Amino acid sequence: MPLTILVIGPQDTVSLILNIGHTYPELTLIPASYTTEKETLTILDRHKNNADIILFAGLIPYQIVKQELNGFTKPMVYVPVTGTTLYRVLFKMINETGRNLMNNTPRISIDTLEKNDVQESLDELEINVAELFVKDFNIREGTEQLVYFHYNLWIKQAIDVAITCVRSVYDRLIELGVPAFQVVPTRSSIYSSLEQVLLEGKTLEQANTQLAIGIIRFSNLSDRLTAYDKQRKRVVLQNILIDFGEKAQALLDWSNREEMRFVTTRGAMEEATNHFSHISLLNDIAVKTGIQACLGIGFGRTANEGEIKAREALNKAKLNMGSCYAADIDGTIHGPIGEFFHLEYSIRSDNPRKVSLAKKARLSVATINKLLSYCSSIGNTSITALELSNGLGITVRSARRILSILEKNELAKVVGEEQPINRGRPRQLYRINLA
Repeated sequence: MPLTILVIGPQDTVSLILNIGHTYPELTLIPASYTTEKETLTILDRHKNNADIILFAGLIPYQIVKQELNGFTKPMVYVPVTGTTLYRVLFKMINETGRNLMNNTPRISIDTLEKNDVQESLDELEINVAELFVKDFNIREGTEQLVYFHYNLWIKQAIDVAITCVRSVYDRLIELGVPAFQVVPTRSSIYSSLEQVLLEGKTLEQANTQLAIGIIRFSNLSDRLTAYDKQRKRVVLQNILIDFGEKAQALLDWSNREEMRFVTTRGAMEEATNHFSHISLLNDIAVKTGIQACLGIGFGRTANEGEIKAREALNKAKLNMGSCYAADIDGTIHGPIGEFFHLEYSIRSDNPRKVSLAKKARLSVATINKLLSYCSSIGNTSITALELSNGLGITVRSARRILSILEKNELAKVVGEEQPINRGRPRQLYRINLA
């Protein structure tokens, strides 16, 4: 199946990628060029639904998307610029300036590349520099910091030439009269990135063909109703489930009266839930029939593996009736799906910081991951036990226990109270600090 690739970057590099990309008949490349990196998010929002994979013509637009769009799920690849790409720039400097870099020692400023990579390239070419200034890109400061870095050194007469890896920075330096050269990706690095795109495509295809098993559990299906009312309710429920089955391309099995199972593929399930961000099935059931239900979705390479994961997800959903959770093949938990916030966390971690936090708090790594994901999702670290209970799909008692443990280990602090709308004792407001 052909892959559609959205290529985002400056016009010259995008054109070069398209030129090389024509040698890959299995790829359909969509050009999306910008003048400055600030346009990246707008371009992506405009074209993302038409592409399977996003290919960035450099590291900076890739970093912008990673930083700003935390929930973006489509595979992304960027064309790297390494120290070896300096060879062409240095050769161009010799041609255009007539400077013998073997005998003269220039003063150079360079951005984005690692200093060790730059020095290694200079050593291999036996080029000595009188001064070498290297600046990393900081996404919070933007590309303007890079322009200032080079221009400030030029005004102080500390450099003879500036080398940048960013097209917009190069254009601005030329406007300011700074002798500048742009590092652009080599053809070999573009070929390597296109090969990486093909690998991502194969991974995407394999993921889409994973089995997805869903289990819906009904809680009040046997309410005291007349036989006719039960039949009417059941017919409405069947129609809702059939509509969902058609949308998710699923096979339905309702042999167990209290549960309904369905089988589909991962790709169809991700499309039906908008990549685990929304599912209307449970709300439709509650509104149209008055039946409370919860849903667990599991992914696996086999039906048995998917069933086990679905049961894990269902057990979490049972704690918060009306919710849906999904358990991924790698242990990642998605949910509650369809709520105003969405958690995505792993039940394990090899991150030393998270392991250290778990030990300090005397909680599991999975709980720490859940707390971090929850605080990130709501954009707030001040919560009550009731809010934490609803957010994590646990009992209020368990939420109070977690907050108490965090407080004892100085990872949470009582910062105030919240008076319930109805009568009752004020709820303590905790501020969680897992930074």
